[in-house]
Amino acid sequence: MKKITAPTLQEALSQAALEFGCSVTELEYEVIQYESSGFLGLFKKQAIIIAHTKDSTPTSSSLKHSNSTTQQSKPVQSNSAEFFDASEFIKDPEPKQTFQTREEIIAEITTSIKEMLSLMPYKISTIQVSFSDPQTLYIFLDGADSALLIGERGYRYKALSYLLFNWIQPAYGYNIRLEIAQFLQNQEEAIDAYLVGIINEVRREGKAQTKPLDGVLAFIALKKLRNTFPDKYISFRQNAQNERYIIINDFYR
Repeated sequence: MKKITAPTLQEALSQAALEFGCSVTELEYEVIQYESSGFLGLFKKQAIIIAHTKDSTPTSSSLKHSNSTTQQSKPVQSNSAEFFDASEFIKDPEPKQTFQTREEIIAEITTSIKEMLSLMPYKISTIQVSFSDPQTLYIFLDGADSALLIGERGYRYKALSYLLFNWIQPAYGYNIRLEIAQFLQNQEEAIDAYLVGIINEVRREGKAQTKPLDGVLAFIALKKLRNTFPDKYISFRQNAQNERYIIINDFYR
C-alpha cells in the first residue's frame, strides 16, 4: 500500500501504476483528497490517494513487495492503451464565454469572489458587485471579520485590492474600487481633511510636499491631488528612512 501525492488524480494513478509496475486497471485505490485549482492560482490542493494492487492486501508485507517490484520493473509507457484509459478524467475544454451584458459580468465576478472568500478563514457575509462608472467595478465586502480582512494598517486590504485588480482588469477590462466595511470611506475622509492644508499651500506657494504616507493613504492622496491639480507635476518620493511622500510642483519646461 502506498500513499501517492500528485497535482491531479490522473497523475497520481499514473504514478501509482509506475511504482507498482502494473496497469491502472490492476490498482485498488482510495481518494483521500481531490485536486483543487483554487482561485487565481491560490489555495491549490494536490490529489492524494492510497493505492495497492488488486491481488495484494494493504499490509506492511505487501508494501515491501510493491517496493521491490517497483525497483525491478521498467517504466511503462504512458501512451500504451493497456497502461491507462484517461477518458474518465479528461473532459472537453469548456468554451470561453463571451459576456454580452453587465449583469452577466457581475454574476460571474460575484461567484468567483465568493469562491475565493470561502477558502479564507474570515467570516464575510456581504458580497456585492456593481458598476460605479462605465470603467469601474465597485466591490463591497462586509461581515464579522471585516477588520481581519483589512489587516493592520490596511495591508490585507491592499493585497486583496491588488489581487482583484490583476484578475479583473486583464480579464474584463475594468478598474476596481474595493470597499471593505467602511474602510475606504474612512481613509478617504481622513486624507481629505489632511490635504486641505496641502492644497492651500500649493495654491499659495505653487508647490508643496506631504508628510510620509503609508499604504492605501498614499494612493488615495496621489489620486486626489492629481485630480485637483491636473497641470502640476505630482509624484511619489522616498526619504532616507524609505518612507513615501508626495511632491507637488510645476512641470519643468
